[in-house]
Amino acid sequence: MPRHYNIENVFDAALDRMIKLYEDGHRVIVSFSAGKDSGICLELCIIAATMTGRLPVEVIMRDEEIMYPGTFEYAERVAMRPEVKFYWIYANQPVVNIFNRQNPYFWVFDPALPEDKWVRTPPDFAQKIHEQNIQGLISEEKFPPAKGKNLYAVLGLRTDESMLRKMGLMSSKGYLTKGKNSYGTYYARPIYDWSDGDVWKAVKDNNWDYNKAYDTMHRLGISRHKLRIAPPTLSPAAIDGLMVASKAWPQWFDKVCERLPGVRTAAMFGRRSVEPIRKLGETWKECFYRTCISEAPDWIAQRSQKVVNYVIRNHSRHSTEEFPEVTKCPKCQMLSSWRNLSKIMYMGEPFSMKVKVDVLPYVEPEFFREGAGTWGGKPTW
Repeated sequence: MPRHYNIENVFDAALDRMIKLYEDGHRVIVSFSAGKDSGICLELCIIAATMTGRLPVEVIMRDEEIMYPGTFEYAERVAMRPEVKFYWIYANQPVVNIFNRQNPYFWVFDPALPEDKWVRTPPDFAQKIHEQNIQGLISEEKFPPAKGKNLYAVLGLRTDESMLRKMGLMSSKGYLTKGKNSYGTYYARPIYDWSDGDVWKAVKDNNWDYNKAYDTMHRLGISRHKLRIAPPTLSPAAIDGLMVASKAWPQWFDKVCERLPGVRTAAMFGRRSVEPIRKLGETWKECFYRTCISEAPDWIAQRSQKVVNYVIRNHSRHSTEEFPEVTKCPKCQMLSSWRNLSKIMYMGEPFSMKVKVDVLPYVEPEFFREGAGTWGGKPTW
């Protein structure tokens, strides 16, 4: 698909997008994470709402308990701004701890634990909700728009961070989603065409407040393009950040390690802690059966057996060759060799990100804790 350029800069284009939503009378809620992208969206919405007489800007954030120091301090500064009406929410929801093979979830502000075991406590003005799925934060029921108008959740999505994001936005043919989700909400992505440089230039030029954790991470070696603020246990990609965090905030890091099994091991040994290690003379097929079935926790072994049955059956439909050790089978897609299969299933693939949901359904919170409920949709954070 060819690119089309115009002479308007990305700042003015994003501001015009938000001005139009406010002028048209729609209800706009900024989905805030205290990261740089949602912070930019907030500042743009404040300018747009000021120009259109629509202050205060409504902002919502779900508290995840464990984020890099500086994150919630920034959120509290935002919540105190007179131009902002801030909804600080927590849900005791499960969050991924990818570094624990026994149980890949921990519960935010876990009611089953004494408060002194939490990494931190929520502020006094935080409100508890019951929805487990993050899409349930912003709904027509909770934030009804004016008659004949829409409810928009503003997301700090930028397509230069992911090709899948770019493809998704292209399918929408614009910064607004074509349809609303099951909660009656449309999405607006006003900074979809911004780069990292655009973000930091806007912060500097306008002297905007931002999460100071970025400064600490950058000083300790994290490149500008890899600076991310998210729950630090969502994926193995967070290991580099945890290694830096152990040096930057040692007291915070010790509390996280006490709260979450596997985090200290990941920071010490890197990706080797979350990937299978093949023994001398062992094939990848043997490694898979040993690490993902024989020596794995029961829930991982059951899921691995289900996947390998599917993979072998699917491979036999288009090839008479043995399922390959390392060289990828071009028709088996992501599950294309014993090595890939071993690396994908070693941590159990609880969220079905690389295996089809109809082959391997999500692991619901209820599986690990009775009474914890279900996701009520695709697990997202």
